[in-house]
Amino acid sequence: MEQSATLTKVFEAESIKNLQLTTFAGDIELIENEENTVKVEVFATVRSWKSLFLDVEKVDFFDPEINQLSMEIMGDELKILSKPNYFHPYNWVNFQKTSFRISLPKTIKTDTKTYGGNINLRNLDSFHFFKTWGGNILIDNMKGNLRGNTMGGKVEILNSDATIEAKTWGGNVFLVENQGEINVRTLGGNIKIQNQKGKVHATTSGGNIVCDGLNGELKCSTSGGNIKLYAINGNVGASTHGGNIVAEVKSIKEYLWLDSSGGSLDGVLPLNQGLNLDIFGTKVSIPNLQNFEGYRTQNELNGKLNGGGASVKIKIAGSIRISSELNQTQKPSNNFFKKPEKNTSEKPISVNFTNFLFVMLFCVLLTYGFSSIMYFTLEIVNPKSIFANIYKGVFLSNIANGLSALVAVFIFISFLDTRIQKNWLKYLTIIVLTMIFVFFAQIIVGIAYWSKIDRSNFDSDRNNFGYYYSVIPLLVSCIYFYYWQNSRKITRKISEQEYQLLNLEKLKTTAELGALQARINPHFLYNSLNSIASLVHSDPDNAEQMTVLLSKFFRYTTDRNNEHFNSIADELEIVRTYLSIEQVRFGDRLKFTTDLGKGLEEVQIPRFLLQPIVENAIKHGISKISGE
Repeated sequence: MEQSATLTKVFEAESIKNLQLTTFAGDIELIENEENTVKVEVFATVRSWKSLFLDVEKVDFFDPEINQLSMEIMGDELKILSKPNYFHPYNWVNFQKTSFRISLPKTIKTDTKTYGGNINLRNLDSFHFFKTWGGNILIDNMKGNLRGNTMGGKVEILNSDATIEAKTWGGNVFLVENQGEINVRTLGGNIKIQNQKGKVHATTSGGNIVCDGLNGELKCSTSGGNIKLYAINGNVGASTHGGNIVAEVKSIKEYLWLDSSGGSLDGVLPLNQGLNLDIFGTKVSIPNLQNFEGYRTQNELNGKLNGGGASVKIKIAGSIRISSELNQTQKPSNNFFKKPEKNTSEKPISVNFTNFLFVMLFCVLLTYGFSSIMYFTLEIVNPKSIFANIYKGVFLSNIANGLSALVAVFIFISFLDTRIQKNWLKYLTIIVLTMIFVFFAQIIVGIAYWSKIDRSNFDSDRNNFGYYYSVIPLLVSCIYFYYWQNSRKITRKISEQEYQLLNLEKLKTTAELGALQARINPHFLYNSLNSIASLVHSDPDNAEQMTVLLSKFFRYTTDRNNEHFNSIADELEIVRTYLSIEQVRFGDRLKFTTDLGKGLEEVQIPRFLLQPIVENAIKHGISKISGE
C-alpha cells in the first residue's frame, strides 16, 4: 500500500465496538490509532487487458456498477464490504483489487476476510478473527485473543503477548519472541520458533520444526519431518513419525517427552538436575551417571538421577546419543532466523527448464482438452457436420468409459484394497477391472445407440483409432486411485497428529500427578522418627502405634499401581492416618474430626490431593500454637 489512498473516511469510535470487513480481492492492514476514531483508507488498483495484465494502475474513484463499496455503522458495529459486480462486462476483462488500511483503537473487536490478499495486524489488543484464501498472515506486537487461517500463505507471529490460534494449509510458520499461548498448524510447511515464552502448540503434517530459545512449554509434532530444539528451558513434548530429533535442553521444569517412530536422537540433557529417566532406543549412549539409581542396559535406561525430579521419557526407534554439547554442524547458523530483506533492485527471474517443460505441457493439454470439449458440445447442441451422430456416439462412449473407471476403482477400494499388499499388483488389478467394465459398458452403448444410426458416411478406417481411446479409461482409473491413496495418507497423518497431541496432554497430566504424589515432606519423616525414638523408652505402646501408622502411611505413598485417581473415602483414610501420626507427636494439643457428605464416598479425585493441604495447615498453622 505504497501509493496514495483512493478514498479515506473517518468514523467516531465512541459507539463502535466491532469491525466487520470483507474484501473479495485485496490486502487488509489493521493498526493502532491513539485517537478515539476509526480511520479507513481504501487503496484500489486494476490490472487491465490493455496492458496484458502486466501493469497495475490506480483507481481514482469507485463506480458502484463495477465495484460495490459500502461502509456503514449498524448498532455498535462498523460494516465494510468491497465486492466486484462480476456480471458487469468490465470485470470480465479487468481485475480490480481493493485493499484496506484501518487505524482503530486497541479495544475494538474485528472480523476480517479477504479472498486473495494478505492480512497484517499490528499493535492491537482485543478479539480478532481473520481469514484469507491464499495470502500471508502477519501478527506483530499484538495482545488479546486472535484466531484465523490462510489456505496457503505463510504465518508470521512476532513480539506478541496474546492467545493466538493460526492455521495454514501449506505455508511456513514463523514465531519470534512471543509470550502467551500460541497454537499453530500447517499441513505441509516448516515451523520455526525463536526466543519463545509461554506456551506453544505446533503441528505440521510433513515439514520440519526448529526451535531456538524457549522459556515455557512447547508441544510439537510432525508426521515425517525432523525436529531440532536448541536452548530449551521448561517443558517439552515432541513427536515425529519418522524424522530425527536434535535436542539441546538446559533445564526441565516438569517434563520432557521425545518420541520418534523411525529416526534417531542426538541431544543434551541437564544431567546435574534431579530427573526421573525412562529412555528406550535401539542403542542408548549416555555419559556415566554418578548419582543414578535404577537399571541400565544397552538400549534402555530407567531410574532416578540425583534423587529424582522432572519426568524424562524418551522413546526412539533408532539410536540415542546423549552428550554434554552438540556438534557445531547441528547448531543453527546466526542468520537462520533472520527474515530476508527486501531488494528493490530488479533481477532476472531464474527459470528451471524441467519445470518450464512440465508447465508448458500442462497448459497445452488443458487448452486442447477444453477446446475438444467445446467442439463436441457445439456439435451435439447444434449439429452441422455429417458426422454429428458419430460425435454423439463418441460422447456417450466417453461417459460410459468414465463411469466404468469410477465403478472399477470404487469396487477395488471397497473389497480388494486391504487384501492386496503390493502396490504394483493393486494397479494391475484396477486396470483389469476397468477393462472388464469398459467392455460391458461399450456393449450396452453399442446396442442402445450405435446399432440404431447410419454410419455409412463414416470412413471405416477411422474405427481403428478406437483401440487408442480404450487406453484413456485405464489411465483415468489409475490416476484416480493414486489421488485416493495420497488423500488417505494425508488424512491418516492428520489423525496421527491429533493422537500425538492427546498423548502430549496425557503425559503432562501424568507428570503433574506423579510430582504431586512424590511430594512427601522429608521433615515429616524426620519428625516422626524422632518422636518414635523419644517414645521407645518412655511410652513403648505409643511408639509401637506410631511405627505401625507410619508404615501404613508410607504404604499409601509407595503404591506403584499407576492409578492417578482415588476415591474421596480412600483419600480421607490417608489423611486420618497422617493425622493419627501427628496426634501421637503433638499429644493433647491436636484434636481432629472428619466429615464426608453422603454420596461422595466414591467420587474420584487426584491421589494425594488432600494430604498436602492438611500437612500445610499443621506445619504453618497449629504447630506454632502452644495450646490446643
